[in-house]
Amino acid sequence: MTESPLHPLRIGSLELPGNLLLAPMAGYTNLPFRRIISRVGGCALGAIEMVAALSPDQRRHCDRLALATARHPEEGPTAMQVYGRDPQRCAACAEDLAAAGAAVIDLNCGCPVRKARQAGCGISLMRDPPLIGRILAAMRAATRLPLMVKIRLGYDQQERTGLEVARRAVEAGVDAITVHARTGASRHGEPVDLDGLAAIAAAVPVPVIANGDQHDPDILRRAHAAGAAGFMIGRGCIGHPEIFVSLAARLAGQPEPVFSLSERLSWLREHVALTIDLYGAERGIRTLRRTPLLYCSGLPGVRRLRERWITISTLDDIEAIIADLPTA
Repeated sequence: MTESPLHPLRIGSLELPGNLLLAPMAGYTNLPFRRIISRVGGCALGAIEMVAALSPDQRRHCDRLALATARHPEEGPTAMQVYGRDPQRCAACAEDLAAAGAAVIDLNCGCPVRKARQAGCGISLMRDPPLIGRILAAMRAATRLPLMVKIRLGYDQQERTGLEVARRAVEAGVDAITVHARTGASRHGEPVDLDGLAAIAAAVPVPVIANGDQHDPDILRRAHAAGAAGFMIGRGCIGHPEIFVSLAARLAGQPEPVFSLSERLSWLREHVALTIDLYGAERGIRTLRRTPLLYCSGLPGVRRLRERWITISTLDDIEAIIADLPTA
């Protein structure tokens, strides 16, 4: 019998009942999104949006931390991710996240967007493995919580520093490494490089978490064969909070749970209500515009309604669009 890729996972001192994890995603993994995912079930570790490591003066005058790290008692353990390049600022941010209730502290070394490149953060850190080591060592000194780092295989195909970064991360004291098995130059949809993942998994003594297309059972199985101890899902769960339980069922050869249209619409309504409650009406509506009609992809006529959704300005606009969604 083939060994199941799904099993409990230990990250440092943290014992998780499973090894399907949520990826931190800017603009998505806020409290409303995570509450719905936790209610549907199957996700062993949640994740907030990344938090910038600010200067001491910026930290004193910033009110974003409380919103970014807001949690609810119904959630399970949550990883909180640091975004920055200055070791002392990253260490201070790790302390803030620990105080905010993080179960795991993570460092972002994989975000490939232009803003991150220009700031020398995210994927740009992959060009400087010694700096990553210094950042993680400073964070390790700042907190005894389980510490992770999220990396890619390299900045691009010419600078594939993933193996060196992983080794330096272990030397600095990380408890697990998430590997998005592409480089920073890879385009969305390119195949993941599981040979690169396997090389890192074979070289380090800590759990390696696979990221990149892990919502696909076949790719997940291949990642498991390559040495992955856990699997982190990002884009695959946007609009599909059921992905974790569905994936577990498919991997076990069991029927997938079926969620009705009315349940999907209830997720949408709840997401709207929770977003307004968290941010207030004005900011909440701006936030909702960036996530048009989550949970409704594939429904008849939804493409036309998306064009209306990105212009919403009032709660009445939202209700009018929801009323035009199919009900059966």
